[in-house]
Amino acid sequence: MIRLENLTKHFEVPGKEPVIAANNISMEVGKGEICIFLGPSGCGKTTALKVINKLIPKTSGKIYIDGKDTDDLDPITLRREIGYVIQQIGLFPNMTIEGNICVVPDLLKMDKKKSREKARELLEMVNLDPHIFLKRYPRELSGGQQQRIGVIRALAADPPVMLMDEPFGAIDPINREVIQDEFLKMNAELGKTVLFVSHDIDEAIKMGDKIAIFREGVLEQCDTPDEILANPANQFVKEFVGSDRALKRLKLIKVSDAIMPFRMAVQLDESPEKVAEKMRSRNAHIAVVVGPRGRARGYITKEEIQGGSSGMISDYIDPIPGTIHEKDSLHDAVSQMYAHACDWLPVVDDDGAYKGFTTQHIIASLLGGAPRKRGDNIS
Repeated sequence: MIRLENLTKHFEVPGKEPVIAANNISMEVGKGEICIFLGPSGCGKTTALKVINKLIPKTSGKIYIDGKDTDDLDPITLRREIGYVIQQIGLFPNMTIEGNICVVPDLLKMDKKKSREKARELLEMVNLDPHIFLKRYPRELSGGQQQRIGVIRALAADPPVMLMDEPFGAIDPINREVIQDEFLKMNAELGKTVLFVSHDIDEAIKMGDKIAIFREGVLEQCDTPDEILANPANQFVKEFVGSDRALKRLKLIKVSDAIMPFRMAVQLDESPEKVAEKMRSRNAHIAVVVGPRGRARGYITKEEIQGGSSGMISDYIDPIPGTIHEKDSLHDAVSQMYAHACDWLPVVDDDGAYKGFTTQHIIASLLGGAPRKRGDNIS
């Protein structure tokens, strides 16, 4: 969708050597992907973003959007196909929220009824009630609400590409988390291709399908968050992502990728003797007890069940420490394990049915290996 080939930008400085803000940058971002531009201040990430939509002229190189060479497009035509969001938002104070959202559709002379309906839909997508907010003015909104309007205004003309320059940087951490989640949910539905400047490695890991790390105008590495954390390209990237990069990977990997298939699940109506024999034959130290609908009710240890063979299964059940959903992240799983002072958790699906378990040892082994493609299983 977006391809940069040897993109270079020099700023001329009278009496001095030119400042190289972007130095032979080559990269590609697929349709519907979110690519985060990351790096220290002055590294060239914002310059690269502005060169793409011709806010700043490039020195050399090529930029292709959806296969089109942007050299063949005039800046106005190009910008109409690109949504642009900045940290300062830039809402027009004398316009209502509806007017702000519909600025570009009105300039393009799009159908007024359709553009207003689109404004209502977009407001609902970011959890702002259109009955309340459409006729308000920017001064009547909080900073976080204004930032949401800035984002959906860029979407109002339905551009295939969005450029975002630290759009959530000025928002407090709680609201930033909420808006990040809303944007990810919205883009999963809309499928826009997004280039997103950030200075926050945690934001990049959470939001990016790819991360492009810059230093002094040079693209040091462009890859998936998991690959960058597991295999940084050089010492600079390694130091930039942090010494806790293995822990950061916890947020990227789903529990479903770290399930040990349940070898031992027993029913409440089974006899203790039968369960003890099952556990001996399968060399299982723990058996999870499930109810009629397959939901985990508790667990039995090998030592307890072999200590006696009379009574009912319920006499030997210990309460489970908690459960973790298969779609949750390993970060959530580890947090629960520490909260419950345990080293394992049963894994459940949407219906609460027991699917298997994960352990601290499985997770540690997974983090110690190379990044895997989605769908790969642990051995």
